[in-house]
Amino acid sequence: MKVREPVSGASHRALSLAVLMLGLASAAQAAPSLTPPAPASAATTFQAAFFTPYNPVTAADMVGRVPGFELRDGDDRRGFGATAGNLLINGERPSTKTLSSDLLKRIPASSVVRIDLLSGSDASVDVRGQSQMVNVIVSQAARQDASTTYTVGARHIQYSNRIGWVTQLSRTFTLAPNATLAVDFQSPNLLGRGVVQERLTNGAAAIPTGSRLQLQKPQNIGLTSSANLRWRPGPSDSVNLSLQVAPTWNDLEIVQAEVSPTNAPRQLLLGQTDYDRNYTVEFGGDWEHRLGSGASIKLITLVSNSSVDQHDRFEIQTFPSSFLTRTQDRSTRGGERIVRGQFKWQAAAHALEVGAEGAFNYRDTTLDITNQLRGGPVVPLALAVSDARVEETRGEVFASDIWTVNPRLTLEAGLNVEVSRITQTGDQQKERSFQFVKPRVSAVYAFNPKSSLRFSLQRDVAQLDFAEFSSAIDFVNTSTIQGNPNLAPEKAWKARIEWERQFAARKAMTVAVFADKVQDVHDLVDIGGFDAYGNIGDGTRIGIELRGSTPLTAIGLPNAELRFNGLYQRTRVTDPITGEDRAFSIPLERQGTAAGAPVLNAGNKPWAYVINFRDNLPTLSSAWGVSLVQWAGREEYRRAELYEYDRAKPRLDLFFETTAVKPVTIRIFANNLLGASEERTRTFFKGSRASGVVDRTELRLFKGGPEGSRALGFQVSGRF
Repeated sequence: MKVREPVSGASHRALSLAVLMLGLASAAQAAPSLTPPAPASAATTFQAAFFTPYNPVTAADMVGRVPGFELRDGDDRRGFGATAGNLLINGERPSTKTLSSDLLKRIPASSVVRIDLLSGSDASVDVRGQSQMVNVIVSQAARQDASTTYTVGARHIQYSNRIGWVTQLSRTFTLAPNATLAVDFQSPNLLGRGVVQERLTNGAAAIPTGSRLQLQKPQNIGLTSSANLRWRPGPSDSVNLSLQVAPTWNDLEIVQAEVSPTNAPRQLLLGQTDYDRNYTVEFGGDWEHRLGSGASIKLITLVSNSSVDQHDRFEIQTFPSSFLTRTQDRSTRGGERIVRGQFKWQAAAHALEVGAEGAFNYRDTTLDITNQLRGGPVVPLALAVSDARVEETRGEVFASDIWTVNPRLTLEAGLNVEVSRITQTGDQQKERSFQFVKPRVSAVYAFNPKSSLRFSLQRDVAQLDFAEFSSAIDFVNTSTIQGNPNLAPEKAWKARIEWERQFAARKAMTVAVFADKVQDVHDLVDIGGFDAYGNIGDGTRIGIELRGSTPLTAIGLPNAELRFNGLYQRTRVTDPITGEDRAFSIPLERQGTAAGAPVLNAGNKPWAYVINFRDNLPTLSSAWGVSLVQWAGREEYRRAELYEYDRAKPRLDLFFETTAVKPVTIRIFANNLLGASEERTRTFFKGSRASGVVDRTELRLFKGGPEGSRALGFQVSGRF
């Protein structure tokens, strides 16, 4: 199937949008200045001086130190309304799908006036369904002396013997009393290396049959450029425009050798993967008009495009004489178009909101695979559902009411009604329609200004990954996932009770218990003898989460602080192959970092924890700290295979930073000191897992990669 180009001249359009933003700002006339709004009545306020001991460079460093709070980047959902994280900037939700953690890294700490910690049922906020939020108040009016914030750094990654780097430049320009333009440039890279050792065994007796050694050499270089315009043309209107362009240049080299138990050569694989036309472009904007008497209207639009061209070439020599060349060419184009309108009205004890949203998503994929024996012809390899274009047209209407019953009790009720149509063309033709009714209710009771209890119940519909509608093949692991045009979104009723307590300025705790009844559990299914992503029936998820922070004055460390976040949960579903109860299959979910420290990202894993310790050294204008993070193993249940992953050791990070060398902050770090390598057991069953008869096993130890390599480096941050 021919690749359809949805947008031509992407770079020209990006340049035009940037010019438009500059033109709007330059044309701005005198209007009220951009002063920070007053804090919400229920907010816990942290002035900028509160964060001074942490030597923050960006707003991300500051939000990372808010007691008892964890930043959430938001869920991957269709459209705009359901993707919200728990971040507001000057009382507004950013009109972009850029990760909240990335947005905060673009705001200089010197621009932040304060940070308000809000309840999720605060009537003044522009986000629903969150238990806590932070509102970062940025002062733009006083930035006539705008400075450039920068970060430069280098790191050495274990096994790679190469030096990687990171650079970032951010600047906010005051174009007029009522208009500012913030620009940001980032250039991170990953010059890593992985070492994979595998032991091959046969049958339940685990008789050795050979071993493999694999070396991986990835090179990922990216450039992210963004701009954000804030314009207040009048006392009742506000306009925000944002643009982000992110090209990347990636490639991967693989060498793999397999030998017999006597070390006789069995197979040699040389692989090269190149990614061309690899970029994402996003433009978002919103306009809000305040009508008076507590009423306002807001229009939001979002346009995004993405592109990836992947070319794989593998030279495979099987001893003594076979030589095979395999190639894979995969092109993917995707995009999203969103228009959303909402009306808000606050009167007496009620805050009402109604609106509608329309969206169009698409993903267009082609896949061509060839085999060629030495001296022979090039033979195309057929793979079902390898060429596919998936389109979704979606509409949604919504309404909510936040009722402040009394100063202690707040109730919220909301209803979203969604209709959508998904069509697939290419190797398979399919059209389906969906209708979802998504109610939600919540209640917050404040025992006192420092303690509250929140209950919520909502109907949630997960996002479909259009990549799972088309097939994919992994030559190195000899694994194929077939596309499934019948994939349906996972639905769930989610109940949660959360108790929050602020004991002191730097001491807080939150305890939450939750229970989810999940329908159409997203997992791996069997389609004609091939593995595919699909739905395997109904399941449950229950768990508890604990997070908090506390100073350590009581143990003789007056300038030290401990932050912790832990989660334990249990999932259950009936296995469609064996008929037995088991946990959900768990896809790979990479752990992230915020302000240089790991953050919790458990997904469906049974447990995970993060502990961060920091000790300030005022006499040295310095600080040091330790982070410890670990999460449970994960499992994938396929038709005739079981994958089990585990990292026996936790990840341990250490840092030291100082502002003694004015006017910069120098940070030295050593990450993953324990070398948390990953172990994988891949068990093959005869016929299927239902037989229970083990055919063979591959035991793999993966050293390296983003989570398995030690990294030593430094960063220098400051402004000029």
